[in-house]
Amino acid sequence: MTGLRRAVVVGASRGIGKALVEELARRGTAVTGTVRDPHGSGPTGDGRSVVLDLSDPDAGRALEAVVCPGELDALIVNAGIFGPAHQDVAQVECEETAELFWTNAIAPVRLARRLLPLVRRGGVIAFMSSRTASIALNAEGDMELYRASKAALNALSRSFAVKDALPADIAVLLLHPGWVQTEMGGSNAPVTIRQSVAGLSAVIERALDHPTFRFADYQGDELAW
Repeated sequence: MTGLRRAVVVGASRGIGKALVEELARRGTAVTGTVRDPHGSGPTGDGRSVVLDLSDPDAGRALEAVVCPGELDALIVNAGIFGPAHQDVAQVECEETAELFWTNAIAPVRLARRLLPLVRRGGVIAFMSSRTASIALNAEGDMELYRASKAALNALSRSFAVKDALPADIAVLLLHPGWVQTEMGGSNAPVTIRQSVAGLSAVIERALDHPTFRFADYQGDELAW
């Protein structure tokens, strides 16, 4: 049984988020997933789901209504988008840029800052980042807009960790789930979704009661910035 007694996964309608809810529930965690569409399939963990739209500046209200202060061992913010298919700074529109950076970088950190009081001392706040966020590891130069939005998430999360989370004895993790067989990753990806979420769950669990700031993959290996 996992050391995570109570957790919330933001962005659990499908893919990694939904599978993470199911994996944590399988390990014995009381887990709630958030969904944008109340009529969608949603998570199947303990049957608890909350409707939450990350683009709403007041999104945290929905979770504050169902989670008590200090109740969570882990808050996992998984929501994100790929952005325009062209991924080209020469083509991107202002509106596309605003949506991409709001969804992938600003909104997750804004939500985590608001919900920080719901996480206990020694707990964990984990953001779903990506290896593509690494400037040092960018040898291909592809997906430039998506890369930039995830690098922005890493930068904002560092500020959040230094100013807010670490002083409250709460760990902050930036996690790369691997190249996973999801709608975004494609069927040729080398990592199954079950492998990814099992690894992510273990990395989060190991961070309990060890307040630190890390950028790591689903196997717990550190990633270069």
